[in-house]
Amino acid sequence: MPRRAAVVPAKVAGRAKPWKIDLPPSYSPSGKRQRFFFETKQDASNYAEEQRTRLRNFGVSGSTLLAPSSQEQAANALELLKPYDVTLNEVVTDWISRKKATEASVTFEAAMDDFLASGTRSDSYTRSIKQTKKRLSHLHGKMLNQIKSADLTRAMDAMPGSVRNLTIRILGGLFNFGIKRDFCVDNPTKKLDLSPQERKEIDVYTPEDCAKILRAIEMTDQELVPFAAVSFFAGIRLSEIHRLDWSAIDLHEKFIRLPAAITKTKQTRNIDVSDTLVAWLTPFAEESGKVVPCSPDVLRTRLEAARKHHKVPTIKHGPRHCFASYWLAEHGDINQLCRYLGHDDPETTFRHYAKASTK
Repeated sequence: MPRRAAVVPAKVAGRAKPWKIDLPPSYSPSGKRQRFFFETKQDASNYAEEQRTRLRNFGVSGSTLLAPSSQEQAANALELLKPYDVTLNEVVTDWISRKKATEASVTFEAAMDDFLASGTRSDSYTRSIKQTKKRLSHLHGKMLNQIKSADLTRAMDAMPGSVRNLTIRILGGLFNFGIKRDFCVDNPTKKLDLSPQERKEIDVYTPEDCAKILRAIEMTDQELVPFAAVSFFAGIRLSEIHRLDWSAIDLHEKFIRLPAAITKTKQTRNIDVSDTLVAWLTPFAEESGKVVPCSPDVLRTRLEAARKHHKVPTIKHGPRHCFASYWLAEHGDINQLCRYLGHDDPETTFRHYAKASTK
């Protein structure tokens, strides 16, 4: 074992305080070599005795043990941790993990940008991510791993329940993405509860309203007739129609084949084409090419122009709801409708559309 250093007074000539005590790093309260001067030998002896007492209480480090100062800190830390049933190693490991996460983390808005660019998403979900980033602008500049559930609760305090729930879902995806990228170590949305929502009845256009909308589009913007017809008479999601190609529509065999690459669920599905839809599409049919000839933003502008002519109040997802509600009322086959719509569970389809309209 290493020989213990002596802590004894020594006289130094030519100084106002001629008595000194040398403390090596392993003895020093600071963990560094220190020298202290005293006016009398007694004062130096008293200080030396204090240090020897301290060393008896906490030990001496030598070459492999903790310095007394470190032992004191460890003892104090362990005392503070007693009520929490956690070890010092666990606390240190957690601190190091969070320290590394802070160094690897990015700001909230940068994480949102990376999240948005990380995969292919529907136009509506892409817009929702951008809107969420804008709504939570006061979180901009805050590191992702430092955002807690309380921060999110305060940020969403004034939001309507439906908006809050959508925001929580988007943020849940963001933090899961951040964990995979080492931007953060946990997902604070797991501690948030969704707002209770009253179930609303499905709204559908009346047959008269459908006729007005189709006539207005036919009269003002014929290039959009195929889009409107497929929306009303096949019930395809808007995001899927934007990716739909004419080559997927077989008017002779009367079916539309939606490849997995363009569907929301990434599963191929086939939809039977009615005689009504055949009649609407035949004058415009092509071998290939996009059914919707413009971007989502341009489409909204063009539909708004047609709306000034038909003046029918907009129903969100109205054409798809119309198809599902009227088809179910006429045919009564909930399982087939579920396959047409691309739902995972017939119960979801039934809950939404049963009794939404009469035969």
